[in-house]
Amino acid sequence: MQVLRASKVKGLLAVLAFCLLGVVIVVAASSGNSSTERQVVLVRSPNTARRTYALLAGIPQHGAVLGYPKAPVTLQFFGDLQCKDSRLVMLGALPFVIRRWVRSGDLQIRYRSTETDTKRAGGWLEFREQQAAALAAGKQDKLWNFVDVFYREQGPEFTGYVDEAFLAGLAGEAGVNLERWEQERVPGAWEVQLEADETLGKARHMESTPSFLIGPTGGATHQLRHFSLEEPGVFDEAIEELLQA
Repeated sequence: MQVLRASKVKGLLAVLAFCLLGVVIVVAASSGNSSTERQVVLVRSPNTARRTYALLAGIPQHGAVLGYPKAPVTLQFFGDLQCKDSRLVMLGALPFVIRRWVRSGDLQIRYRSTETDTKRAGGWLEFREQQAAALAAGKQDKLWNFVDVFYREQGPEFTGYVDEAFLAGLAGEAGVNLERWEQERVPGAWEVQLEADETLGKARHMESTPSFLIGPTGGATHQLRHFSLEEPGVFDEAIEELLQA
């Protein structure tokens, strides 16, 4: 009996340990097809949206821009929503930047879509769907809510986990009107914006994500280099230099 109980306890502990990984990946061969179908089940945190709203509450948004329109400095964030390093900077260094500089009115941040990691997942079609979903949230001044929640809920790389249910779940957490969001996120409606972001990134040699351009609002920009994904020091120095110019 003791051996049986010990076995049951070990089994329960194994199940719990597996659940704590946060992600379950089930790989199954599709019937009648030699290709492999990957199904990814994502376990979500109940506190995700609360952290997002705490970071962004009270800060104005307009389309892809977070911050006050008259902010003297603009930071452009080139990111792929499935990029792990973009996630790290969004959850690491940028919250410090947002609290210190955006909330005070000194800085605005523009999000620009750049396909990197998604190329090895669902490719352009998946990239277009996820980025269009974020841009459509921007029509309700909720793009940054959507982007922040996406990065917090980001799944494992190169698994093609972004589907309709995943995007709709994020939109709900971001607080958008879902009926309006569904109407406005038609991917074809956003291709011009996506291509414009990609073109700018290539022209400025933004070959990886995250990458940043910074400069006076409406003025010349330069690429921000040697920044940390988790510490705001390089961002702070660049912003202070532009404010003192």
